Amino acid sequence: MESTDANLTSRAATEPLTRWLIAAAKEETTLTYSEAKDRLEKECGFDTIFTVNIGKVAGAVIDKILEQDSSAPLLNVLVVRKNGKNKGRPGPGARVFLAERYPDEPWLSQNDAYEKYREDWIRIVEQETETVCNYPCWECLYKKVYGNNYEPDPFYAEGVESDGLPRGRGGEGINHKALRLWVKDNPEGVDRSFRSVRAETEVDLLSGDRVDVVFYADREIVAIEVKSRDSNWADLRRGIYQCVKYEAVLCAQELRNRSVRSLLVTETELYGDLKELAKKLGVKHKIVPLK
Repeated sequence: MESTDANLTSRAATEPLTRWLIAAAKEETTLTYSEAKDRLEKECGFDTIFTVNIGKVAGAVIDKILEQDSSAPLLNVLVVRKNGKNKGRPGPGARVFLAERYPDEPWLSQNDAYEKYREDWIRIVEQETETVCNYPCWECLYKKVYGNNYEPDPFYAEGVESDGLPRGRGGEGINHKALRLWVKDNPEGVDRSFRSVRAETEVDLLSGDRVDVVFYADREIVAIEVKSRDSNWADLRRGIYQCVKYEAVLCAQELRNRSVRSLLVTETELYGDLKELAKKLGVKHKIVPLK
């Protein structure tokens, strides 16, 4: 499908983006312009979309919502920038909607409000984001707008990888197994400093957990959680927390006073919000794309 203005503001683009944003609201997270662009291209058949044009889709989404309920939260504030000073917050296109929603904030009427009044911009965006995430009626409103029942987004589905296989022992997907074994057999491919380490896979911890791969060096132990190309957002988030857990348990188990750390190895980049989460929790990440 051509990425014309007409198509990007049509139901073909707005309905899936609305569904994805509602799912993001339920998870109290956001969707970057580039993530929305990639999903519209890969899942909805659009040809190449200029990232800046995602703002048109987001604007059309909230226009359709406000036509049904003028008091509905501004769902479009969950479409955020990936980089720059306004990283993690909506672009200037959201300002018009915020100005109408918050008439007691006259500074919002200025075109450069998000730059000139940065602290106030952050405050208002966070306030509206909280309102969006706490709104209990998104599914009903979705049906009013599109006439269809809302269906959960598998992108955020718990309990399965994107290939539909259940996680856990006995439910390992082909791509996950391939990545796990590659990491075990190629420590130097993960990091040159691991060239001579002993590597073991599916290592059981005293907590009952099983680590995908563990590297054992003279002075260091590295617990590695792998997530293949099949992992969705929820599974990648789980991987971050698994790294935190494995590091703590291995540290408690260690009797030789070796240092312990963890590493998340994936075949794909982490989504923007997950990068921030990993940074906050001190979880290191390595991308190892396999053919």
